[in-house]
Amino acid sequence: MRKYFLFILIILLPGINLFAQVNFNDYFLDKSLRFDYIIGGNNKESKVYFNKLKEEPFWGGSKQNLIDKFNFGDFRVSVFDSTGNTLLYSRGYSSLYVEWIDTEEAKHIDRSFYESVVMPFPKQNVLIKIEMRDKKNVFHSLFEMPINPDAVSIIKDIQTAYKTQKLYYSGNHHKKLDIVILPDGYIEKDSAKFHKDCKRFISYFFNVEPFKSNADKVNFWAVDAYSEESGTDMPRKNIWKNTVLNTHFNTFGSERYLTTQDIETVRNTAAYAPYDQIYILVNISKYGGGGVYNYYNLCSADNEYSGRVFTHEFGHAFAALADEYQYGYDKAEELYDMSVEPWQVNITNLVDFDSKWKNLVEKDTSIPTPDTPKYKNTIGAFEGAGYVKKGIYRPMHDCKMRSNSTDKFCPVCYKTVLDMLLFYSE
Repeated sequence: MRKYFLFILIILLPGINLFAQVNFNDYFLDKSLRFDYIIGGNNKESKVYFNKLKEEPFWGGSKQNLIDKFNFGDFRVSVFDSTGNTLLYSRGYSSLYVEWIDTEEAKHIDRSFYESVVMPFPKQNVLIKIEMRDKKNVFHSLFEMPINPDAVSIIKDIQTAYKTQKLYYSGNHHKKLDIVILPDGYIEKDSAKFHKDCKRFISYFFNVEPFKSNADKVNFWAVDAYSEESGTDMPRKNIWKNTVLNTHFNTFGSERYLTTQDIETVRNTAAYAPYDQIYILVNISKYGGGGVYNYYNLCSADNEYSGRVFTHEFGHAFAALADEYQYGYDKAEELYDMSVEPWQVNITNLVDFDSKWKNLVEKDTSIPTPDTPKYKNTIGAFEGAGYVKKGIYRPMHDCKMRSNSTDKFCPVCYKTVLDMLLFYSE
């Protein structure tokens, strides 16, 4: 349930190879540095304000693949050496703020959101840059700041409050995709239920390809962070719960969009384990979920469709896949700049179809492709995707990113998920 913005081409900086990997041990220590900030603005302008730096005990990511090669996300964080000439680390990501600036409210008021990024802990002074995509496929710098890793202002709280569980372990977390599951709306007496739910959802996860065939590339962890009350907030019903991660339905007016804006608590809680992805499991049966690329995943624990929602939302947060259904918009122009391709790999406006999955389409398949039984299992370009009815196309009639009727990713989504999984586990 993500609302992504548009694809943006990387601006190549003179003298910098954005994809040349560096030696981890030359530049980093085996722990994380967290950069917390406030982003604010409206639908026309955005600004970043530094909040704090925090040292965390684990670096959960790869020590080999430090430079992002995918060019996904509405934002990009880059870490350079102190001269700004050598790129040491980068990641694309998205956030709720980018979704908000597409709402009606953003046309009338300014608003701020708490956000956070993590990076391996630098040995020497570095320069951090935050960039944001615009609708014309260009990254623009929002913020940059030098960081001294020896600064006394870096917070070094010792994590002691919660226990962690090693739910599924296939090996060294630097060579695996590490997923940490956080509970929300589970009270302490629900601990057995939380652990049972975790195992159930792990089984859902490994029932889906390419995860099923690559189970040896994944670790699952859990943090036993329990709430004062069971459930979650449901604003439309005037139900408010005291929960540890402050999740809630009705995000941006959507009945089933389950998220949290308490990013600081989410990060503090996830830091008890090494992680690449955060999955928040909410103790409720109401249908819903959310996934934000390289930020977090959420879904309700006890709905009949929760298993399929679990992996659908993971498609968003892990592989930056777009929703392939239509929802709320009649025309693509309401969301997309139709002069450029959307940046997500699994939707197209056919402006530059060669850059998408055209190579997978058989020569006798019509483009656009009629959504008829004849083409039900065919790769083509089917109209209706990315939340709009007209002008945006998806690869197949159905896919895990379109509906709960299937447990399969279409070939385009499958390849993206697999590529990302290999990137984290090499």
